[in-house]
Amino acid sequence: MNAAAISVPAWWLIATAATALFLIPLISWMPTKRLRTRMLFAPGFMAAFAAARYYAENMQPEQALSMYAMVILAFPLGLLGRRQELARIAASEERGGPAGEKQWSAPMTAQFLVVLLSTIGLWLWLVW
Repeated sequence: MNAAAISVPAWWLIATAATALFLIPLISWMPTKRLRTRMLFAPGFMAAFAAARYYAENMQPEQALSMYAMVILAFPLGLLGRRQELARIAASEERGGPAGEKQWSAPMTAQFLVVLLSTIGLWLWLVW
């Protein structure tokens, strides 16, 4: 499988669907308006990063779009089943609680890192 085997319009559809799969859960999981707003703007920052890589490294459009789609999917998949912990951390951050309350648990960190590294590995497999 190669990212170039999928057409650019199909990658745009995949990237759009990935963005929706990022926004729908992560916005609904955030307990405050400020955090929901952060999640709303996150895909724009990720898209800007992908565009910068696209221009800086003369990537093919399929490579940049697949990179964006894989990374943006890693976030909701990596945090799947962690809604209560995210809410607790967010609430602690909002009220200025101690730093210990704002840290991710070891299982949540491990889950996120495994998913993130897996999606990066999948992207590398797609582009090489």
